[in-house]
Amino acid sequence: MGSNNRDYMRDEIGSGLPSWGHDVPTTKWLIIVSVGLFFAQTIFTHDVSLDDSAVPRVAVASLRSSVEPVAQAMFAVTKSYAEEWLLLEPDKLLHGQIWRAVTYVFCHPRNAPFAIVFNMIALWYLGSSLERMYGSREFLWFYLASAAFCAVIFAAFSLKLYLPQPLIGANAPVLAMLALYATHFPRRELLFFGLIPIQIRVLLLIYVVVDVFQILQAFKGEGPWTRVAYMSELWGAAFGYLYRQQNWRLEGIAEVFDFGRLKRSLRRATTSRNLKVFHPEVSTSGLDEQVDAILAKIHEQGSESLTERERSILKRASEQAKHRL
Repeated sequence: MGSNNRDYMRDEIGSGLPSWGHDVPTTKWLIIVSVGLFFAQTIFTHDVSLDDSAVPRVAVASLRSSVEPVAQAMFAVTKSYAEEWLLLEPDKLLHGQIWRAVTYVFCHPRNAPFAIVFNMIALWYLGSSLERMYGSREFLWFYLASAAFCAVIFAAFSLKLYLPQPLIGANAPVLAMLALYATHFPRRELLFFGLIPIQIRVLLLIYVVVDVFQILQAFKGEGPWTRVAYMSELWGAAFGYLYRQQNWRLEGIAEVFDFGRLKRSLRRATTSRNLKVFHPEVSTSGLDEQVDAILAKIHEQGSESLTERERSILKRASEQAKHRL
């Protein structure tokens, strides 16, 4: 663990302003990829008929009852190629498209641009400090693992509930970062909506209380459980808290999937199997004298005193004697 992870260094590191430079490459590239994908979602789209089998019947009925008359006549909806391959759809995840467990956090709703703006500002502010504290590789694994953690919970809900929409957005890792940041700097203040100063721990508490209230409503039958299934921010906050309390370190996961290291290990194992042990042959000249010396040693010290070389000489002499017969 580097000096940046020591307790007495954290205040100094965390007190710095968020940065956009060589010291936080993971934060920088997470933002670049997310923003780039948002534009790809918006630009690369295609029309899908509402009667198409790709659109759920429940969604078709909902759209037909809510869209304007002109749109009702067209019965079409625009879909994004990126969203079709990257969003978290539980049935596709359970059928082997495991990349969706993390790729959904790089997409954001096209009709809500403020969602990506808020998440990217939070990623820049929180991620810069956390990456300097934990290191770039560990921070990347933390970001992706928080997404996968929430994906598993979302998929578990889908086994019992019909979830009409896929999961999208970076709410899970953002709240995971907020929870982890709050465990380090609970009293640090930021400007909520750019206007209201609020402590990090208070902001986190507001998110948690609102979500817990909705869970209680669902228990009482006053709210739908489907709303609870989409609370990725709550599961993300739980992951961030557990990460700090359990002192997890996720960078070791990379070693398990280090295919270069696995390839080298297999190469060494294959090479060792193909190696042949070289046993120097005993010269035929003077073999009888060597045998006589070995027999004398057996007479004086017993056969247990023989070395492997001496035993091999006796075996060779025995084989030669058999060939002469």
